[in-house]
Amino acid sequence: MSRLFRATIAAGLAFLLALSASAKDDKIRIYISADMEGITASVTAEQLGPSGFEYERFRQIMTDEVLAAIAGARAGGADEIVVSDSHGNMQNILVEKMPDDVLLIRGPGRPLSMMEGIQQGEFDGVIFIGYHSSASNMEGVRAHTMSSARLSELKLNGVPATEGLWNAAIAGDYGVPVIMISGDDAATSEVRDIVGDMEMAVVKQAIGFHSAKTMTPAAGQALIREKAQAAVERLGDFR
Repeated sequence: MSRLFRATIAAGLAFLLALSASAKDDKIRIYISADMEGITASVTAEQLGPSGFEYERFRQIMTDEVLAAIAGARAGGADEIVVSDSHGNMQNILVEKMPDDVLLIRGPGRPLSMMEGIQQGEFDGVIFIGYHSSASNMEGVRAHTMSSARLSELKLNGVPATEGLWNAAIAGDYGVPVIMISGDDAATSEVRDIVGDMEMAVVKQAIGFHSAKTMTPAAGQALIREKAQAAVERLGDFR
C-alpha cells in the first residue's frame, strides 16, 4: 500500500469520525426529574404512597404528566430523554408506559438522589415535574424539604432551599440549566425567583397544606406539554 493511499484512507477516516462526533454533539438531551406532591390534583397522603386509596390512580397521573413532558420536549426538538422517578420509594412511574427510547432511573440508594444520572450524560436542559414548595414556605401543598420527619429547613449558602433549588444546584454543577418546572403556584414561583427564568406549568393553586384549586389531569398534561415544548425551543436563553 502506497504512502499516498494510506494518507488518503487516514484522512477519510478522520473526516468520518469528525462528522460522527459533530452529529452526536448536535443531539438535544433532556433530563426529567419527577416528584409527586406537585402533580395535578394531588393534595394528601392518599395520593402519594402505596397505602393511600388513590395511589394507583395517581401513579397513572404522574406517569401521564411525565409522558406529556416527553411529548412536549420532543415537539421542541429533543432527541434523547432520561427520566428520574424521584418520589418516595422512587418506584412510582409505570415503566411499561414509557416510550422504548426513553431511559428511566428508578429505585432508592442513589448518590445524587432525585438527580441521579445527570452526571452521566451531556444534557442540554432539566425539567422538573410535580415539584412542591419547601419546608420554609408553608403556603404550598404538601410543603417540605427532603423529609418532613427529619428536616425543618435546608439552606444552601445561607438561602432557604427547596428541593427544586437544591436539585438545580446539582444540575448547575454539571453545567445544565433548569428550563421548566411544574407544580403548584407556591412551588413554581419559589424555584423561579431564585434560580431565574424558566417555563412554568402551574397546574394548581395552593389553598393549604392539604388543599388546592386544581386543573383536571387532562388540562394539566396539556399545559405541561405546551411549556416543555416552549422550554426546549428556547434552550439558548437559559444559563
